[in-house]
Amino acid sequence: MVTDTGIIILAAGSSRRLGRPKQLLHYQGTTLIRRSIAAAKAAKPSVVVIVVGAAAELVVQEIADKDVTVVFNAAFQEGIASSIRCGLNYLLHNAPEIENIVIMVCDQPHVDAAHLLKLIAEGQKSKVRVAASLYNNQMGVPALFNRALFDELIALKGDSGAKNIIQRYRAEAVALPLPSGGIDIDDEAAYLTLIASTSVEDDKTARS
Repeated sequence: MVTDTGIIILAAGSSRRLGRPKQLLHYQGTTLIRRSIAAAKAAKPSVVVIVVGAAAELVVQEIADKDVTVVFNAAFQEGIASSIRCGLNYLLHNAPEIENIVIMVCDQPHVDAAHLLKLIAEGQKSKVRVAASLYNNQMGVPALFNRALFDELIALKGDSGAKNIIQRYRAEAVALPLPSGGIDIDDEAAYLTLIASTSVEDDKTARS
């Protein structure tokens, strides 16, 4: 277990563009939220915190069998910053020994434990303030943040997410390539594209 690192999965969004909870979309035999939890737990952090908000009852029911901490963000309509604050405040009060956190979202289906472990290892090895994922020629989540930036994360407001802080410290941040990180599910078209691409890959595998 990585005792100095916690993982926060942001899963409180209302999925307005999609029109249904993206947390519960199915991909490769499971839901996106369960897939994210599996990756996070396989990285063996000291704690995994799931921040829920919109459709909280449905999401909590979906992950009831998972050994994770669920925190309800009553202010989820404010934007993503409120979920970051909610998750981080929980960790500061309940796991004060944490030195690093990894922030991830539930709608990046290609994030796996191997990549999360690379972020965590970089944070432990280099003692950097930020280790972020690199895709589409920019850095983003999932990303690791050192305790030195916790106050700045808590100070975020509205729809200002972790990417703002990553950009602020871009010159000193470590970037770890994640080519598929740019694939996220914001609307129905993105979801259909994801499913279609999976079907194509399955067909290629079957023919090989």
